[in-house]
Amino acid sequence: MPPETLTRAEGLARLSAFLPRAGSAYARDRNIDPGPQEAGHVSRLSPFVRHRLIGEWELARAAEQAHGAAATKFIDEVCWRAYWRGYLEMRPALWTRYVAYLISDEAENVRATGDYQAAVEGRTGIDAFDVWASELITTGYLHNHARMSFASIWVHTLRLPWQLGAAFFLEHLLDGDEAANTLSWRWVAGLHTPGKVYLASTEAIATCSAGRFRPTGLARYAAPVAPEPPAPVAALPVPVPSPRGPCVLMVTPEDLGADGFRLADLSIVGVAAFVTGKASVAAAIAAAAQTVARQIGTAVRPFTSRTELEDALTAFGTRSLLTSRLPLGRTRTELDALLRDNEGPIPLYERTRQWDAVAWPAAAKGFFAFRPVIAHLMALTDPGGFWDRP
Repeated sequence: MPPETLTRAEGLARLSAFLPRAGSAYARDRNIDPGPQEAGHVSRLSPFVRHRLIGEWELARAAEQAHGAAATKFIDEVCWRAYWRGYLEMRPALWTRYVAYLISDEAENVRATGDYQAAVEGRTGIDAFDVWASELITTGYLHNHARMSFASIWVHTLRLPWQLGAAFFLEHLLDGDEAANTLSWRWVAGLHTPGKVYLASTEAIATCSAGRFRPTGLARYAAPVAPEPPAPVAALPVPVPSPRGPCVLMVTPEDLGADGFRLADLSIVGVAAFVTGKASVAAAIAAAAQTVARQIGTAVRPFTSRTELEDALTAFGTRSLLTSRLPLGRTRTELDALLRDNEGPIPLYERTRQWDAVAWPAAAKGFFAFRPVIAHLMALTDPGGFWDRP
């Protein structure tokens, strides 16, 4: 079952327990989903990695150390997150279009239909789909193959807009990652790689669910999805060096410290915690902020509004904020609005981890073209370090 609480200690314990299965056993059985009550064949560490209580580099290196070349499939799957993130960062129009659709009249009209309500409430009568909808809402987790099949049924059998399915996932997933989620739904719909869709079948679901499900009546042909013009490729922003004067470390759900924020040579006078998201995530943000504050001997001021942030900065005696890179998504959108309101902008310095600095620019094309950079990632001296570390 997914964790009720998210802590680094719990994540490391789960990694240790899973590690013996991260080699050939993972490569062989990773697509089999025996159900939420079973241990299964995957790590279920995605919520910890999503919020960087554990770094991707820690998973990948632990698996390589334990299994050598047999861990290649596991390492590839870990690196998909970096690939999706880089791909979306260089194509921000894909995120903009998705968000625009969610607030459109068309989306509002679909939400009012009985078909949509039946889908999100697990009342379609489709074997597997309804169970997965309930499992997602109850646990905040679905096995990757279940996610693929669910999305296929949503788009191709129920003929509902992929954007609303992606939003349903983001609403409930503890590991909801805007890049991986948005681009995976686009892939299922046939938009990520034009001409290629993912069409779930009765046989595939029966096999991958270990015989738990055998749905009938699934679409045999892909639903027509309105084509989109190619998204222009944008250059990644040039990083700005960290401030040398006093600043406040801002902890967000995008990075809860993994193996450390590398603050020894910086003048951190306080910690501001942007407490947002689901209860378990909000608790993890608060706990991570308290941990780093104790390590550097300072205080924590939580905030959810501009007023609370202004109060924190006043208490700490500086208006400079320092944080880990904020990728495209809900956190960035919320903070952009908060930091740039009518009261004037608050200076924000973002630090990019070496892992992302190497991986993201390499995600310009498909994953096959990205794979060679994985060896470079694995060879980094300090993948969790920041490019501008003094």
